[in-house]
Amino acid sequence: MQRFRRGDTGVISAGAVATGKRGRWRLPVRVTTALVAASLGTALAATFGTVASAAPDAPPAASVAPGAVRVGTTNEIYYTGTDNAVWVKVVGGGAAASLGGRLLSAPSPINAGGTVIIFGQGADNALWEKVDGGPWRSLGGFLTSKPGAAAVSASSYAVYVRGGNGAVWARIHSASGWGAWFSAGGRVLSRTGPTAAARGTATWVMVVGTNRQLYIQHAGVTGFAPAGGITNSSPALVNVNPYLVGFARGTNNAMYFHNFIAPNTGWHSLGGVCTSGIGALSSATQTWSYCLGTDNQIWQNTNRTPNVFHRVTP
Repeated sequence: MQRFRRGDTGVISAGAVATGKRGRWRLPVRVTTALVAASLGTALAATFGTVASAAPDAPPAASVAPGAVRVGTTNEIYYTGTDNAVWVKVVGGGAAASLGGRLLSAPSPINAGGTVIIFGQGADNALWEKVDGGPWRSLGGFLTSKPGAAAVSASSYAVYVRGGNGAVWARIHSASGWGAWFSAGGRVLSRTGPTAAARGTATWVMVVGTNRQLYIQHAGVTGFAPAGGITNSSPALVNVNPYLVGFARGTNNAMYFHNFIAPNTGWHSLGGVCTSGIGALSSATQTWSYCLGTDNQIWQNTNRTPNVFHRVTP
């Protein structure tokens, strides 16, 4: 289909049930030292491949959910193409451009003090990063899904992944450089990845649990708490004054949003028909959310306006 169809049936289920102590997400298995070593350790020896130097006649379609970042007043969409390379598309600009690399899932871009940094799951399942126009380089670890990242400042940012044991693992960058990998707990649904957003100096992480319900964590402060809703795709989380906003694909494939830290809580439908997880970005007062439509192109919803989507690719 060439049109992004409106989804008008079904709802995201509210009222997720906590599985552990109040305000925390219980780990159903004990993480042993051996399991940790197997899931996230040193980088694999495999080389991160690049796409062929010859440019295709036209940018390939996206294969998974897009990532998004705002640079100044411009929205930039980053996606993994059907050629597994990372592509960037300026919304309202010209054709998408290849950034090379070879990813197994969706990229996660951030704007760290004006510098765009892209994270992704490489062909060796390690975490890879690309800083602006620099080369791709490995940050090690072992990923089983797309990463999620958030920036507090030019030198302070963090990336979160689903490790080999299904838990959330993280690596934090500071003025001193990258810290070691550590477990943030939880149990993430297979084929979904974390999303993260910075609010002031705090970082929040949202994931899909193995029961397909959404959970949110104030990173380093609280455990995972239920956020309601049901999905089987990677969600998105952004900070927009005066609250956090989460986005997810519902069981009817429509896009939904949730205003956290606000009186108008609960999941609300934006309509549409998404065939992927969600990517999103924000300014101080607006949000833009993205997903693949039934035509395998990327569609945009602006400021959580129900049933209004615009195609941004090719």
